[in-house]
Amino acid sequence: MFSEYEITAEFYDRINAHVDYSGWADFIEEVFRRYCKRKPELVLDLGCGTGKLTLELSRRGYDMTGADSSPEMLARARENAEAVGDGGVLWLCQDMSAFELYGTVDCVISTCDSLNYLTDTEKLRRCLSLVHNYLVPDGIFVFDVASRGRYRHVYGERDFVVDGGDVYLGWQNSYNDRTGMATFCLSYFLRDGDVWRRYDEVQRQRCRSVRSIKNELSRAGFETLGVFRGTEGTPLGDGDEDSGEVERISFAARVKKTEKSGNNGM
Repeated sequence: MFSEYEITAEFYDRINAHVDYSGWADFIEEVFRRYCKRKPELVLDLGCGTGKLTLELSRRGYDMTGADSSPEMLARARENAEAVGDGGVLWLCQDMSAFELYGTVDCVISTCDSLNYLTDTEKLRRCLSLVHNYLVPDGIFVFDVASRGRYRHVYGERDFVVDGGDVYLGWQNSYNDRTGMATFCLSYFLRDGDVWRRYDEVQRQRCRSVRSIKNELSRAGFETLGVFRGTEGTPLGDGDEDSGEVERISFAARVKKTEKSGNNGM
């Protein structure tokens, strides 16, 4: 059994080839235009994975830092950067709940359910505290989580098979609605000549309600600016959180601190 993302990193981009990173970047830039007092320059992508979104934003002129706790995912990110000739991104192998930067940034983003992987509440709080610490006064935090409806109606106790051509993914889910804990047992089957080799990996996420996330943001010193349906930019409506139709919920929050209370992370 492999640790979280150790095997997934090798196949992540092929399995997620359908993801519209350009559209995702469009949404993030719209949030920046709506809530930032000036165009951001320094942006941290927290839980950047293979760096596809990081590189898309870098291409659009942002000074990007990508941080992820998985060395394997970051190795893929560096390969992706080399493939597009982008040597300007700073890649950091750091845990979301214990990261260190060289100084403050204008904005922090964290996408693709990254915060759901912080299953321990204290780790989530440490993460939010660090984001608050490293954001400039009035800096913006943009992130998304999987909706409760997604855990209930899409994941649930269901199994999936994903065809990636020369790799197949068998995905077994279990979800406890009382605790909010979801466990994903992933089995990859990789073609090696005439032989298929199997690699197993376990991942865990925790579902949190919109209300509890807002409370944690407030506790960490953030003002919630908007809660949206996925990357549509449409405000989350009543009942959307529990609907299987809205699988991803995005948040925009502003850090509340004065120039004197901020620090350079030193």
